[in-house]
Amino acid sequence: MKRHRPIFVRISGVIFLLIIPIAILYAYFSRTSLEVIDSQITVNNESKLIFLKNQIESNIERLSLTSGVLARDSSILSLQLNILIKDYYEMIYYQTQVKEKLQLQSLSSNWRNNLSVFLPESRRRISTDPSDTYDESILQKGLNGTWQLQAGDGGEGPYYQMLVWDPYQSYESQQNVIAVFEVRFGLDNIRKILLDYKQDNPGQAFLLTRSGAAFTGSPANDQDAAKAGRELLAAGIGDAGHHSMEIDSQKAFVSYAYLPALDVYLVDYVPLNIIHAPIIESRNLFYLTFVVLLLLGLIASYLLYLNVQKPISAVVKGLKKFEMGDYSFRIRKRFNNEFDYMMLRFNEMGEVIQHLIRDVYEEQNRSRLATLKQLQSQINPHFLYNCLSFIAACAKAGETETIKEMTYHLGDYYRYTTRVENQRPRLHEEVALIENYLNIYALRLERLNYRIEIPLGMQEEPVLRLILQPVVENAIIHGIEPVPGTGTIWVSAYQEESFNVLAVEDSGTGMATEAMEQYIKGLDEPMDEHTGCGLWNVNQRLVQQFGPGAGIFLEQSLQLSGLRVMLRWRRETGGNETDEASALARR
Repeated sequence: MKRHRPIFVRISGVIFLLIIPIAILYAYFSRTSLEVIDSQITVNNESKLIFLKNQIESNIERLSLTSGVLARDSSILSLQLNILIKDYYEMIYYQTQVKEKLQLQSLSSNWRNNLSVFLPESRRRISTDPSDTYDESILQKGLNGTWQLQAGDGGEGPYYQMLVWDPYQSYESQQNVIAVFEVRFGLDNIRKILLDYKQDNPGQAFLLTRSGAAFTGSPANDQDAAKAGRELLAAGIGDAGHHSMEIDSQKAFVSYAYLPALDVYLVDYVPLNIIHAPIIESRNLFYLTFVVLLLLGLIASYLLYLNVQKPISAVVKGLKKFEMGDYSFRIRKRFNNEFDYMMLRFNEMGEVIQHLIRDVYEEQNRSRLATLKQLQSQINPHFLYNCLSFIAACAKAGETETIKEMTYHLGDYYRYTTRVENQRPRLHEEVALIENYLNIYALRLERLNYRIEIPLGMQEEPVLRLILQPVVENAIIHGIEPVPGTGTIWVSAYQEESFNVLAVEDSGTGMATEAMEQYIKGLDEPMDEHTGCGLWNVNQRLVQQFGPGAGIFLEQSLQLSGLRVMLRWRRETGGNETDEASALARR
């Protein structure tokens, strides 16, 4: 029978079936929202980064054009000429004029910068910074028309410097140099732009050199940015793009763009937890609510289980006990609800049924005992008539020894059969009866041999009275007597699982398979005029007393030529037979 699941399990299953799809859909929508936000942030960050890049490049380009403007100014050439002819008055005039032009060019830029003109011929330097002096090493380390990052010295921080030779080709030969123009701006200009950029964006923007150095809006953040930059460089980057990577054990979205003028990357990275925080917080709140609702649903289901399912289960358990024949079962639990009245009525019903069943059962037992005694009495009369006829014949022939032996065996036989006070003798008592019975038949037929092999461990097994004698009698009458010559009866026993088995085999002609099947079928049907009473009686007694699995079973004998009849009944004591005895009995 299919087992019914408790209401608690089924309701819990329904709750899960309702809530889990909602959770899955919400997780899908949440993930989709995060993907959309990430894509929008990608576009937005790249757009802002490009704008910032263009802003920096426009200022750098404006400063780069300064050297070209100064190179076309005739004041520098005039200054150089007056220095050579040592016209100090004109030299001061043109030097002042060059300095003023440098100041004007410097002030025309949005960034704070420093412009200088080196005059290698006269070893002079004109600069917007009065503290600058002519330093030949600056020219020797500098590259023509290329921005270089300098570390700075003294109180001056890092700065970018570009030197332009005039004429441009004079850089290669270091001859015919008219002037060298220096454009210099501090990293503070870029830091200020990055700081302003950070105020409108949640992330961190910085410049990243190819060597791994980083510059942010605040020098205090340079080390952290450098660490992120080195991880970015290790991942491999192009001229522009974006990456999702882990920085300081946090997932971050990184956008970058290459600044060819400065040979650096402009990088912007935003930790994803900052972007996703509102959505994650909303999602966590939903999941918390989801768990609370799930727990409330399970609690409600459990309360329903306690107050409805358990009382019903108690009634079902009682009904199953009644179905199995246990009418003494009573429901002892109290549920403190409307079901208590049902339990009280159930217990009262069980008590009434138990009394009725007990009365009917006792009446059936009395009827069954009468039936058993009647069946037992049916076995004895015809055998006695045959024995008395044999004794009479022997008396006429004067064979007193045969009469004496027959009388002793017959007396022992009937002494046992007439003792009705013990209906459950031991197996060895039944075997002793069979020995007397076979000896009587051996005297009558004078061509009967027999073997009895009962393991010692089985001889104390309880058995019904007179169940073996009808089987042996049937083997003699239908197996041995119709066949000419000496016949053999073999009685053996063995145990299998929870059953005892007695086997009686004869050396007769046996029985056809179809006839055997028909005979076995007739043993379980009501007795009629065509049914032999011997085996039928034994089979009915075994089945009535020991239930399913007990009874008589037939098969062809493998050792002798006739039939093998097996009597099976349920064991009540542990058998002590050896494996050899069991194997011998099965042969």
